[in-house]
Amino acid sequence: MTGPGNDSSQRLDLSFTLAVGSLILFTGIFPSFLSRIYASVPQWFFLLLITLPAQSANIASCVIPARYCCRGMPLREVLDLKFPEDCDYPLIIPGTMAVYFILALVTGIAVFTLRKIGIQLQEQAAVEILRNGSPLLAGILIPVTVILAPIGEELCFRQAIYKKMEAHFGSFQAALLTALIFAAAHLNLQVFPALFLLSLWLSALYRKTGTLTASMMAHSLFNAMSVLLIYLSMAIK
Repeated sequence: MTGPGNDSSQRLDLSFTLAVGSLILFTGIFPSFLSRIYASVPQWFFLLLITLPAQSANIASCVIPARYCCRGMPLREVLDLKFPEDCDYPLIIPGTMAVYFILALVTGIAVFTLRKIGIQLQEQAAVEILRNGSPLLAGILIPVTVILAPIGEELCFRQAIYKKMEAHFGSFQAALLTALIFAAAHLNLQVFPALFLLSLWLSALYRKTGTLTASMMAHSLFNAMSVLLIYLSMAIK
């Protein structure tokens, strides 16, 4: 009979394998395949194809191993999904808002530096859609960005990848490696430094509060602020 410790180790191994496989498939292979059909399908359908399978796979990378290896245990307990304590909210909300503006400055410095050395930059696809797409596209993208992506990415990066690496390398090294993978997976050079630092913040929140819900909330708030500021900049113009 397998003990609880072995169940947890087996679950982490399986989650890590599935999460890495999801990243390879939906970051490296799937987008190149989808680029062939970009011109032949409606933009809203293309957007769903590029986001829903990836985030569904991220969620499945943690939920399936939890169900398989920890039968009888509540999913909320296995995946650290309890609500944060009241004392955690000042860190999650004002803390993340402060981090957002610091990272906006980091991105500005990165963009200025990259342009100075002659590197051509491209905005993230989500930003381009929000600025130039139809209301239908924005209506699809905003829930994906503010709700689905924080859930899927936090499960993938914090629950699967970070926890597995933490077991082998310790918290600090695991946070650095996870941040490197997190930033690289977004495939955008100009926001790489900010995303690297954001991932460190999210890992620190997870470790400090002991609940993945805290990093999900912070990730959602960060993305919501990005969407809000994009629309405010468009309104001002």
